[in-house]
Amino acid sequence: MILYFLNNIMISINNNFKWLFLVLFIIIYYPLLYFVYKFYSPDFGGKDFYFYYPLFKDFDIEKTEAPFNMRLIGSFFVYIFNKLKLCYLAQINFNNPKIDQCVFFNAIFVNWLSVVFTAYLIFIETIKKLNDIVWGFTISLIFLLSFGTLFFLLSPISDGFSVMLITIAFILYEKKNNLLYWIYLLLLFQREFAFVIFGIISFMDYIYTKNKWFFMQCIINGVLFILYYVLRKTVFFTPMYANQITESNFIYSLFHISIDIPAFIKQVFLSQNIYFIYFLLLIINYNLNYDINKKHIITLILFVIITFIISRIAVANNNMGRFLFMFVPILILEMMLPEIIKIKQKLVK
Repeated sequence: MILYFLNNIMISINNNFKWLFLVLFIIIYYPLLYFVYKFYSPDFGGKDFYFYYPLFKDFDIEKTEAPFNMRLIGSFFVYIFNKLKLCYLAQINFNNPKIDQCVFFNAIFVNWLSVVFTAYLIFIETIKKLNDIVWGFTISLIFLLSFGTLFFLLSPISDGFSVMLITIAFILYEKKNNLLYWIYLLLLFQREFAFVIFGIISFMDYIYTKNKWFFMQCIINGVLFILYYVLRKTVFFTPMYANQITESNFIYSLFHISIDIPAFIKQVFLSQNIYFIYFLLLIINYNLNYDINKKHIITLILFVIITFIISRIAVANNNMGRFLFMFVPILILEMMLPEIIKIKQKLVK
């Protein structure tokens, strides 16, 4: 009732009032900040935190192993917040005398802020496309409460901030806004996997539209990924995970597959509940006699295959679930919303 009332008045209010919904998301979601801080432990599936710790605490790139030493943008905010003495001291589950509790808090806090702002961006873009605040609020909450958000993005590593940048980049990509190139630059030093994502979607957009702008985006993302690779092998090189950038190891990793199938299914596919929602929407619309968007299906298939190959090369089989979730804001804005529009049109009729 309240949401439908807000939907009716939304058209008549100034756009500045939409920021009130960012406040609303903060109010709704701040208990989860406390919950994660209180009960999360890097010792159970989050040991990457220990690799990030030198960056988080002292912004010490030299003491940080690659590829973590190239995840600099989000880590810098953790470092700044810590220097500003931003901290909430409490008795928590994670207790390691070698780890500064305030650094641990800020690592979670930066990702929490990123997740809330990502949800807000999804809310705003959904309203623009559906002209419906109820759906905007619902879709944003689905993102906020999804498996990957709770277990991947809120963990004290780099995923939450990375997904926020990917979401911003996609919104700029849709608008063909030149600010996109500045976000690309930030992503070079935050999450190289973004170039795989945008390389795929720009390639598919070019195939279906023949628009040269999309072709240029495909080339730019390919060049940026190569630049990341060169930087990883030179300026940011460390020996610990050198196998990830050793050409002779690529073919071996692809064809000598050793996967714990039950663990792979649980940690990769069962964690993708938003993908399941998307496929459910497809089934509903198929039964409503709507055509399936072949471009979206081919894009997803291509994305899953390439993500699997990359996770094999990186010897990070079960981390494939984290990689897949980085695509979720694009899945929502590019693929789910058109399916929801079809359902709305049917309901109106």
